[in-house]
This record gives sequence, structure tokens and C-alpha cells, in this order.
Amino acid sequence: MRFRSIFSSSTKDSNYTATTLDKTVAMDTSDEVLSPCPISPNCVCSKLPQSDSHYIEPLVPTASTLSIFPMLVDYVQQLPKAELEEKASHYVHVSIRSMFFGFTDDLELFFAGDKIHVRSASRSGWYDFGVNRRRVEAIRRYMENKLEG
Repeated sequence: MRFRSIFSSSTKDSNYTATTLDKTVAMDTSDEVLSPCPISPNCVCSKLPQSDSHYIEPLVPTASTLSIFPMLVDYVQQLPKAELEEKASHYVHVSIRSMFFGFTDDLELFFAGDKIHVRSASRSGWYDFGVNRRRVEAIRRYMENKLEG
């Protein structure tokens, strides 16, 4: 289970303390929490430098991230052709099959303090015709309109 790596300690700069409903835990927010993007343009990730072509803004709710994250997790699990791969209190990974060709994309959300970091990527191929970037922006709109609006 790859999620366990976020509870490991690494460099001092990549750790923070998160308060959950049940306890306070130290969490690793290094780039290793979300899977890396390949060199192909079919991936977006908020844990990259803004100058990287794969970069996308993290989700930044205006309401409490602690209350919004579980609702976003429920939402992404209900996306068409989504299948839950991994779920924990601060992380979710779903795979999503495309409607026409059955290609699989991976979507990861990671609750990190006042932000929700996101990664969406195709498992195969080179181009995704913007599908992954549009998916993240649709999640952002859902959060802003349905959860906060």
C-alpha cells in the first residue's frame, strides 16, 4: 500500500501536522505522496513546479478542508467508470476507464493542510487530448459550486 509513505518522516521541510477528527498526526507532504508524472503530456499534478507543463493548481477550498475532503472523495468515487484503488483519511486513488476505448487513467487526491493536491494521468499512450486537465478542473468546479456555493 503506497499510501503508508505519507506517514514516514523525511526531510524537516516536507512535514506538517494535520488534525483529523480523531487525532493529530505528522504527515509527509513531499513529492513522493503522489505518483510522479511521466514525460508524456498526458498527466497533470499540483506537486510540481509551476514552470512544469504538467503543473495544475491544487484545490484550495475556502471552507474547511477537513470537511470538504471526504465529500470530494465521495464525488470522485462516483465518477463514471471509476473504481476505488486506495483510500485513507487523507488520500484517495481511483482508476477511471475511458468511455470509448477503455483506457485507464489514475486520479489521486491528497489532503495537505489547507490544500488538496491532485494528480490525474493516463496509464498508457502519449496524448490524452486534455482529458486529465479537464477532469481536475471539473472537480474544482464541483468543489466551488456544490460544496462551497
